[in-house]
Amino acid sequence: MLSIVHLSNNDLIGGASRAAYRIHRCLEDNKSNYSVNSSMKVIEKYSSDPTVTCLKNNSYLRKRLQPRIARLLKSNFKTTNQSAHNIAYPGTGLLKEINSYESLNKITHLHWLGDNTISIEEVGKLKGQIFWTLHDQWPFCGAEHYTHLPINKNGLQVNDFRYRENYSKKSRIFDEKGFDINRWTWERKKRSWKKPINIVATSSWLFECVKKSSLMKNWPIHLIPYPINTKIWKPIDKSYAKKILGIDPKKRVVLFGAIGGTKDTRKGSHLLVEALNILKDSYFENIENSIQILVFGESGNKDTIKNLPVDFLGSFSDDLSLRIVYSAADIMVVPSTQEAFGQTASEAHACATPVAAFKIGGLIDIVSHQETGYLADPYDPKSLAYGINWILEDEERNKKLSSQARLKAEKYWDSRIIAKKYMDAYHSALSIY
Repeated sequence: MLSIVHLSNNDLIGGASRAAYRIHRCLEDNKSNYSVNSSMKVIEKYSSDPTVTCLKNNSYLRKRLQPRIARLLKSNFKTTNQSAHNIAYPGTGLLKEINSYESLNKITHLHWLGDNTISIEEVGKLKGQIFWTLHDQWPFCGAEHYTHLPINKNGLQVNDFRYRENYSKKSRIFDEKGFDINRWTWERKKRSWKKPINIVATSSWLFECVKKSSLMKNWPIHLIPYPINTKIWKPIDKSYAKKILGIDPKKRVVLFGAIGGTKDTRKGSHLLVEALNILKDSYFENIENSIQILVFGESGNKDTIKNLPVDFLGSFSDDLSLRIVYSAADIMVVPSTQEAFGQTASEAHACATPVAAFKIGGLIDIVSHQETGYLADPYDPKSLAYGINWILEDEERNKKLSSQARLKAEKYWDSRIIAKKYMDAYHSALSIY
């Protein structure tokens, strides 16, 4: 029996944690086919799933001292990169407990860790075979979870490829000031991670980033997308879903959603607003009577989307509510400027909803251009507006895109398919080991 212990900061809050939980469940739900036992260890538990348990260490170091040290070390660092920065320092004291879950065929499977799950140094001391599903760029970068494309004083965009260049002093981006927390964090990874870790990239874009990184380019790497249980995640009749939400069935529903809604600039709500205003001016004479905009992930932000018919739905903790919202939509817009995978896009496809997005990151793997949605020129609101209109303007086209989106979800991301991909990767690593 193969034993998989998934390690994540939590099990449900945030896209990465939800994805980690789905990976755990896709293995556990298919255990009879593969002779595998999957469990999940977290710092904070939000589900009622008995296969998910909290790590037991409640020491003063982890709960009080570690966060204070992390804040102090970050305090002198200045950057325009709004991505989260985690240094995973100092040790949390959880290493002994994690290493105690030992068996002959045990694999520790890492996910999104943050500052207070285990430290960089503790990762290097984990026993046995280690897998790591990348939910962003942090494992092969410095402290940043995503690199950024800052604008220099001449108004030109500067590519941030420090992860390819050993975080040398000369590679530092001009807009960073103070203690070079990214270089310091990357160097600790380089010192601590002597044994190669089995890396799982969730998209072709992330796969290529890893292959070009100074830290992980020679490590074993697998390309496995996020799973979705298509028996649960399936479309609800669109008219019925609109009725539940109190939406006029004649209106075309444009959906946007993200953790934090419009507040995370990486999710591109500012570009969506520009595209919607172009739609209003160029494609729809009376947008108020023909389109309904829905936003999930926050309760309201009228200052962001002005003079347009928009309802803020708040956050949802259950899959059924999200299925209703996705099913009610005629289009899901994912205007992210960076996306390691794009889980809202795959959820929309599972609910037979076409997606308009920029042709970037993991979204290139999810949206088949003009087959399951539309991939707009990166970060051009005019191109995005055109794509939204292209999906909405022809009802028969919209229905075809919807059915093809559902078929793609079943073919590529169904839990049973992804479980087999993980089991093949695990057995491959164990046979080499």
